[in-house]
Amino acid sequence: MASGRRLLSTAATAGSTEFAVPIAHLRSLARAGRLADIDAALAPLLPSHCVAVLSSLSAMGLPDRASSILGTIRSPTAAHLNALLAPLLRRHRLARLVPSILAAHPSVPRNAITDSIHAKALCLISGADSATHLLRKESRPSIQLYTTIIDSYYKQRQPHRAEELWRAMVNDHGIVPDAAAYNVRITYKSTNGTVEEVKELIRAMREDAKLMPDIVSYNALMRAMSRHGKVGEVLKVYKSLQEEDGKEEGDQVEKKVVKRSTSAAAAAGKFAPDCATYTCVVSALCKAGRWSEADDVFYEAVKRRKVPDLGTVRTLVRGLKEAGKGRAARRVVVGLQKKFPDRFDGPWKELEEAAGLTDAAGKDGGDDGEQKDDEEQPPAAAA
Repeated sequence: MASGRRLLSTAATAGSTEFAVPIAHLRSLARAGRLADIDAALAPLLPSHCVAVLSSLSAMGLPDRASSILGTIRSPTAAHLNALLAPLLRRHRLARLVPSILAAHPSVPRNAITDSIHAKALCLISGADSATHLLRKESRPSIQLYTTIIDSYYKQRQPHRAEELWRAMVNDHGIVPDAAAYNVRITYKSTNGTVEEVKELIRAMREDAKLMPDIVSYNALMRAMSRHGKVGEVLKVYKSLQEEDGKEEGDQVEKKVVKRSTSAAAAAGKFAPDCATYTCVVSALCKAGRWSEADDVFYEAVKRRKVPDLGTVRTLVRGLKEAGKGRAARRVVVGLQKKFPDRFDGPWKELEEAAGLTDAAGKDGGDDGEQKDDEEQPPAAAA
């Protein structure tokens, strides 16, 4: 249930749409099979929030309804089509629907994003080779299309094919790689190369290509450091991200000298730690057996509504419990229950057992969680 594992990690993104009807309420209706109620709730929103409605229906696993609505729009745009298609890439079984939905709406305009979504779906279904024909449809394929297929070759552990496409993109078509394209290479090296190789790619991105590394770049750097057991270096990068992000949030403009590798990204507003950041840092600390520090970073993540993935949280909870920190383990789970009550279901419920939360212990765990949770309440995310 990959989608279930993403529920908490994507809470902030899912809650960013300003709907009159809470997204959590729509999800509960979908789980209960109350499709008529979903239609009734969304109907008033179609005139003003049509793109968001299409995206939400697809994200809830109802692409057929979204497709039907798309067919009723008088002048649909690529934005409407992309809103329907993009959420389908989150689940393999739904990604299979992308080609048929495209075929069902031949008159709806496409753009580079549409082509990259199509390519990603084909890569997920049949592998990167099945998407390369899309590159031949245009005299000058888009950078997004190239990046999508290159990324898939890397993920299939075919770096030679990825590099062939990179050279074709740059040399044959004269396409200048952007930050997303560089991040694809950096991410691959983070799981298959050395820390120095990742640093060199970031340097080339910044100095040779004159592009600003962003949070994706530095998440990859931290993953490489964690792979090689360099937890101290992971924490240094993480703390520099926190400091720079804090200065942005506080609107401070003092010209304090910071590492060149981070100051440019901060200036561009691409520096805030995300779910992947916290997943990496908490995981690195767990691997090193530094449970209290991992708990502290996790607490910071929850305050920012950027929760690590389920596997990392499970490791943290079990590790805290085995290290004799049962109250901290229960606090992790109770904190998630309180912060995300509408999304704490499916595989996330397994954390209750991992933390040792029986009915009686759950009450104790709630008491444990009160003190830390009330220290600072983050702004409530829109539902």
